[in-house]
Amino acid sequence: MNCIVVGSLGFDYIMDFPGKFSDRIMADKTHKISLSFLVDKLNKQFGGTAGNIAYNLKLLGIDPFILSAAGNDFSQYDDFLKENLIETKYIKRVTDEITGSYFVVTDMEDNQIGSFYVGATKHAQDLDIPKKLSEFAII
Repeated sequence: MNCIVVGSLGFDYIMDFPGKFSDRIMADKTHKISLSFLVDKLNKQFGGTAGNIAYNLKLLGIDPFILSAAGNDFSQYDDFLKENLIETKYIKRVTDEITGSYFVVTDMEDNQIGSFYVGATKHAQDLDIPKKLSEFAII
């Protein structure tokens, strides 16, 4: 069985801050915030809803086809998908953008501050689902 998976592809940059955000944020200065955190861990992972769902479908024995957009830095992620036998021919490559990226910092109390850069994902609106590719789709 196969399935079209429509969604984002991205890189997740996950950082750990060994302190507490609450020690750095002054309640009387929230109208003018300028913060910087020295993190002690950084992990770069493959992410995005389409990538994550397709990978897990493959683990369940389903053959996913990803329909998404990726940027000019996508080659390592593309290699990973191909190594795991996940079809990538319906991923639009955008040469003048980087792949979407999520940056998150977590403090020692599991509070998080995150930002998402949409990058090539904004070009996904131009994609068409190929006819008769699959009876199933996850959007």
